[in-house]
Amino acid sequence: MSEKTFTESMQALQNAASEIGKQATTLEDSLRLFDEGMKEAEYCKEILDKAEQKILLYENGELKDAQL
Repeated sequence: MSEKTFTESMQALQNAASEIGKQATTLEDSLRLFDEGMKEAEYCKEILDKAEQKILLYENGELKDAQL
C-alpha cells in the first residue's frame, strides 16, 4: 500500500463499496474491489492503531510534544 492519508484511504474504501453495490458490476470486478477494499480497511486500521498508541503514550507522559 502506498503512503496515502487516512482520508484518501477511506475514500478509496467507500468508492470500492459503492462500486460493489452497483448491479452492473461483474462478479470478477466485485471480488477485485472487495480485495482492494480489504487492503484499504487494513491500512486505515494500522493508521488508527498507531494514533491510539501515540495518544496512550502521550497520556502516560511518555511522549513530549516534539515527538508527536
